Amino acid sequence: MRRVLLTLLLPLTLALPSRADERAPCGTVDALEVTSLTRTKLTAFLRTSLPEAAAGGRQTFAGEIAVANTPLALGPSLTAMVQPGPGGNSVVFLVDLDLAKIPQALLSRVHPVALDVTVKGTLRGEGGTQAPVCSAGVLKIGTPEVRASAPMGGALAGFSGARFTGMTLTEVQGNATATIYNPLSFPLDVKDLVYSVWVGDRRIAEGERHGLRLHPGRDNAIELPINASSADLLSALGSAVAGGGHVAGRLVARVSVRVGRDQILTVPLDLPGSVEVMR
Repeated sequence: MRRVLLTLLLPLTLALPSRADERAPCGTVDALEVTSLTRTKLTAFLRTSLPEAAAGGRQTFAGEIAVANTPLALGPSLTAMVQPGPGGNSVVFLVDLDLAKIPQALLSRVHPVALDVTVKGTLRGEGGTQAPVCSAGVLKIGTPEVRASAPMGGALAGFSGARFTGMTLTEVQGNATATIYNPLSFPLDVKDLVYSVWVGDRRIAEGERHGLRLHPGRDNAIELPINASSADLLSALGSAVAGGGHVAGRLVARVSVRVGRDQILTVPLDLPGSVEVMR
């Protein structure tokens, strides 16, 4: 009897559409290009490939963009630029993200080497046409999948300069000052800050700081102790050491921020400033 029932039910089961068949076909998230970073806003192109799109080259998107399963606080609609192709549609979303509205939950979920990005919603185009959007991708940080089209560090960090004092026959001690602006609404914990001071192509001093906290919504001034060999400093700075004065320099640093569960996101900095020598 059981075999008879299975024989009758099997053709009916195969004829019914599965849930996967009813879903809209999904596309891919291919790249993130940051075009601007200010103290309040990040602007970027999110590049995707979609099997469906509405009509027209310029469309509007309503829906959700999430990173690490955390929805971002975006406006009610985004502009999307659509270019049809033989294998689907290349769709670029123009994203404006208010940094102060980034949820704190994202910090605990984001991975330091990749961004898990999903896009869900609806594209609306010419003549009232519309199409569902479903796309996902894992973008690797440090590859062309995640890149900036312009230098990003200057908006949120600065180098107020290095000053050497207390010169002896063998060593010169001093300090440098860096400022890091935290645009988020919650604090960031820095595990390590490894830094060096350069004049031209010569590194003249280096050091480390540990266990720092960047308070939200403000500049955080960080004092960086430095010391250098007197011979190296004389070679790098020349007449500025003898007469007391300033030369152009820069601060090169790696800021290691705690994210996720015991994970570290490393942010490189290369900031221009000045080096002063006092006798």
